[in-house]
Amino acid sequence: MHEPDSLKSQPVKYRFGNIGPVKDATLELGDLTVIAGRNNTGKTYIVYSLYGFLKMWGEFLEMRIGRLGAGRFMKRQPQALFPDWQSITEDVIREGRAEFPLDGETLHQQRRKVLQEMASAFSKRGLPDVFSSRGDDFEESFVEVELGEAARNDSSSIRIPFSGRSSLSIEYDGSNIVIAVEDVRDQRIPRLRYAMDRAMNRYYSRFLLERYFPEPFILSAERFGISLFYRELDFTKNQLVDLLQKLGEDKSRERVSPFFLIDKATSRYALPTKDNIDYTRSIADLRGAKSEIYENKLFDSIKNMMEGYYSSSGDDIQFISKARGGKRSFKIPLHLASSSVRGLSDFYFFLRHVAKSNHLLIIDEPESHLDTANQILLAQLLAKFVNAGLKVLITTHSDYLIKEINNLVMLSHPFKDKDAVIRKLKYGADDFLKPGSIRAYVAEGNGLTRCEVDRFGVNMPVFDKTIDEINRAANELSSRLPQDSEA
Repeated sequence: MHEPDSLKSQPVKYRFGNIGPVKDATLELGDLTVIAGRNNTGKTYIVYSLYGFLKMWGEFLEMRIGRLGAGRFMKRQPQALFPDWQSITEDVIREGRAEFPLDGETLHQQRRKVLQEMASAFSKRGLPDVFSSRGDDFEESFVEVELGEAARNDSSSIRIPFSGRSSLSIEYDGSNIVIAVEDVRDQRIPRLRYAMDRAMNRYYSRFLLERYFPEPFILSAERFGISLFYRELDFTKNQLVDLLQKLGEDKSRERVSPFFLIDKATSRYALPTKDNIDYTRSIADLRGAKSEIYENKLFDSIKNMMEGYYSSSGDDIQFISKARGGKRSFKIPLHLASSSVRGLSDFYFFLRHVAKSNHLLIIDEPESHLDTANQILLAQLLAKFVNAGLKVLITTHSDYLIKEINNLVMLSHPFKDKDAVIRKLKYGADDFLKPGSIRAYVAEGNGLTRCEVDRFGVNMPVFDKTIDEINRAANELSSRLPQDSEA
């Protein structure tokens, strides 16, 4: 029997409403977050909305506060809630720094107020952009972001390039805010005062929120097609540009805005798909880069799964197989490789060249086109990824993936003869997942149902119910078949 949920609290909760089939869903991210469920239950809508928010929150923060003008955003709020920027600016100009006391509760209220303004702006204008759709389709939609108790009294700091070559820093040590500008003496005072007056609202608001939002990186369900057609997309784009140039030179034609046509030609893709296309296009330019977890060699796990590796040359991506069973290795363009090889190519290059400690990797159905043995190996790779200090969110239909995650959870606990059992089952030292690091949900009933996670793993009945039903049908049918002697 499953034990009570003892998961560590998280500082942020996301709520999604009236987005596609999703009427009301609340999501809290763990180091590993799993969303399962049947088709057309809203998993992709939730994931895309989350990706869009994490990708665009800074833009909407700038937009919301910038439109209100210097000082006006803070003046709209309760007078004692936000700093007096005029006096702070004078202190910084005179001394190079300003310091003022701030209790944790007030800081928490500041964060919540700025977050409310920004999330409201994203709901109204950002969601249609994420899905490349009309605003009318999301008229009643909303994304809300709530800071929980775990966010109270957080110390934090931020350093931002400022006027000229100097930088501005904001730090909170739990009781005081310190704002400082480097090289104040080298600044022209009117220019410094103007820059601070215009920028302090935005910088302070970013300071309040930045630590809570990871940088998202998505491998969308469309990644299989992108690996096939990204070069054709570039070719079509180039053809369009050539055509527009010719139209512009033809004085007999009514003029058409090229930007309008380009926007119309490319706007049918949702933001995650656009970003996935851009990433695939950029792989050749990443060859010399090493990810922050490069030394972990996690990409070797994909080599073992696919029995080969990937290379990029020019704008071509190729797959090189291993020699095996007396057979020679072969090298083929990615678009001629199997769907499983194509599906893991972006993940391979991400692990090798791109992954950063503040990334949230989002993978839509990572098990697609993988056999059951490789689905199990993929679960182990995700555990290694999490144990390297990164976060991952997956949507899945794979019972094998969940069951292996549960095995890795059990491996995180002490038990008799553990070392011998690990060797017997051929697990590695980092093949484990702590239950407190996992969040799991089932998409159902126009929302998300949270699943218990304990020392036995994730209690996800959506899979157990289906397996029980098919086993029950098999038992019923086999019991009715005649015995061999009766046939």
